[in-house]
Amino acid sequence: MAPFQADTKNVHGSETASWDSGGTAGILPAERAKASFDVEKMTNFIDGGKKETFRRRWITGSTEDLKDMGGKSERFDMPREGNRGAIAENFKHFMDVHKEHLDKFMVPKGRDMLYMTMGQTMGGYPGFGLFLTTVLGQSSPEQLGWWLGKTYSMQITGAYAQTELGHGSNVRGLQTTSHYDVDKKEFVLNTPTLDSMKWWPSSMATATHAVVYAQLIIQGKEHGVHVFMVQLRDENLEPLPGIEVGDIGTKAGENEVDIGYLRMKNVRVPRKHMMEKKSHVDPDGTYVKHSAGQSSGDDKTHYLTMMTARVMMVAGASVFLAKGATIAIRYNAVRKQGFKNTGADQSFKGEENQIIDYKMNQYILLKELSLAFAIRITSNWLSDKLMAIQQDPIAMGGDIPELHASAAGLKGYCCNATAIGLEELRKCCGGAGYLQASGIAPLEADYKWRATAEGDTTVMLLQTARYLMKAASAAASGNPLPGSLASALSPLKNPNFNPFDAKPRASTTWKDYCDLDYLMKLFEFRTLAQVKFLRTALDTRLNAGQTFDQAWAGLTLKACRTGQSHVLYFMLGKFVEMVRTCEDDACQKALTNICVLFALQDIVDGKQWGGLLDINQLDHAEEACNNVCSMIRPDSVALVDSWDFHDKTLNSTIGRYDGNVYEAQYLAAVKSPLNKDSVPDYFEIYRDYLDMDFLKLRNGLCDEDMDPDDCSAYPEAEEASGSGLTAALSKL
Repeated sequence: MAPFQADTKNVHGSETASWDSGGTAGILPAERAKASFDVEKMTNFIDGGKKETFRRRWITGSTEDLKDMGGKSERFDMPREGNRGAIAENFKHFMDVHKEHLDKFMVPKGRDMLYMTMGQTMGGYPGFGLFLTTVLGQSSPEQLGWWLGKTYSMQITGAYAQTELGHGSNVRGLQTTSHYDVDKKEFVLNTPTLDSMKWWPSSMATATHAVVYAQLIIQGKEHGVHVFMVQLRDENLEPLPGIEVGDIGTKAGENEVDIGYLRMKNVRVPRKHMMEKKSHVDPDGTYVKHSAGQSSGDDKTHYLTMMTARVMMVAGASVFLAKGATIAIRYNAVRKQGFKNTGADQSFKGEENQIIDYKMNQYILLKELSLAFAIRITSNWLSDKLMAIQQDPIAMGGDIPELHASAAGLKGYCCNATAIGLEELRKCCGGAGYLQASGIAPLEADYKWRATAEGDTTVMLLQTARYLMKAASAAASGNPLPGSLASALSPLKNPNFNPFDAKPRASTTWKDYCDLDYLMKLFEFRTLAQVKFLRTALDTRLNAGQTFDQAWAGLTLKACRTGQSHVLYFMLGKFVEMVRTCEDDACQKALTNICVLFALQDIVDGKQWGGLLDINQLDHAEEACNNVCSMIRPDSVALVDSWDFHDKTLNSTIGRYDGNVYEAQYLAAVKSPLNKDSVPDYFEIYRDYLDMDFLKLRNGLCDEDMDPDDCSAYPEAEEASGSGLTAALSKL
């Protein structure tokens, strides 16, 4: 069988279209020439300074020179199984990047984990992070001596086994059990029902150990959920007795990362394998809760741990969304469709429009980019705040509850908005965005699980809303409030307060909506009004005799939206605050436009503005949205360049820095496994159905006796269009 032949020898980028070139090489350089600011200065601002840019490039650079499957279109065609499959290649990639640092016990700090996310070209080994975090956070000093070194150097691999097939967010309801056997001084772990098996843990199928969350039961008494170190595989890598462990199957995305399940039947572990930082069980079965675990400082450290995890997910959302925006904006700048002159006499060679200049496309692209900026700047502010207080969490004072509640809502909103935004960006790329090699299709699929992992959007926003209700009660009692809520909710101390008394002046022109101070007043007003409305609705239900749980359940829709209103107010506040710290005038002007668009897209598309703004104000907002997009348009390519993603990291045929998208798409297509032979194997199935004699014509005339110059078969102009088809069918 002959090998597949493709004429790729001379394919190259050029400004002129030809057999070997798409002719797009000059488009992105021309776009970059329009920029109103210095890209490197914008990069430094996004990162938080030149030192952070230097550190990020050092971390992300570790993946750029690897000769692995990351950054290649062939990655998307890899099978999952086998020692050269996607799971094996992903683990090898992780070790190639991190092993030398792990061996030196270099611990990521500050934004290092974010930078690792920015540079990764494959799914990573998420079990490592969750497993390591639990070992660090739940182990006693003695246990750290046993497990930390081997965990950190990857001499053992681990999984975080909390979620069950039938239980997720309700951790108190987990059904996995751990009974203490007083005679043998061991814990006996079971997943007693089908729905109690551990389900969804990352890296479970490739783990040698797991930190297992289970209900501790001693002599029939329940002591709640505790964490146990459980070895899964022996020295031959076979599952230990009582252990059933495996992969749960192919997912919508990120299939190089194994996601597994775990069933346990009478699995015994030593008494000392219950993680003992906060409590332990004496040999005689006495349960001992450590007093240190009840201190104010430890409670605040627990808050800090949860906030850190959520802030990292928020920061990661900005990276994924910015990658998607980079791919989509570059492709939309390069891709042309539709004549500028639509007259009937237009030649097919006439000049066409860049699709980024179609207003709806432009709005979607730029609003998602503005959201990426808002998320990143907010996460930068939060990570700086967390780093500043980690040395002394007790000194955090009253800021902790608001930070914790805001971080919960931010995780819920930002991760969900990113999942939605990536799909919107993908659709802006048309058919090209449906290909895995586009980079944006797998990006969307790989990201979407994060919208529900570690806290579903609704659950997270409800946490924020519950805090807002406590804050509203405190404000009504005249108690001081921390942070941004202090000014926003202070009017509630007046029992007769009417939210509409605090309404900002009505806009008189679209230009009002380009004023950051005016936008801040609008978002503060919405938060104040919606918190007041929700608190009033809650009190009405409670006064009618409903329990809090009944009343809260009946207000879930309003509560979620109120939580989101606060989150957006919080984000806009941090965005405005950080933009005003920008020392470069040109960068600050460009950032101001992006910040304005972030606010406007929520007014135009968002929730809870009904009744707060009238039709004229909304018209002004739409007009402002359109005009601000036009202001941002010349900077659009430079703005995505400022995120500084390497081509290997994007792994995209259509989002390349050089703009040679047609050459890249063709070369990636040629590498498809289906193109190995000139006659693919699947034609063996087709052969039995095909008319092989007809194929012998090889583009010759169907009727050998036909005169090539004969025109008698053509229908007259006035004949019905279907008559030819009828005649042809009559001959069958």
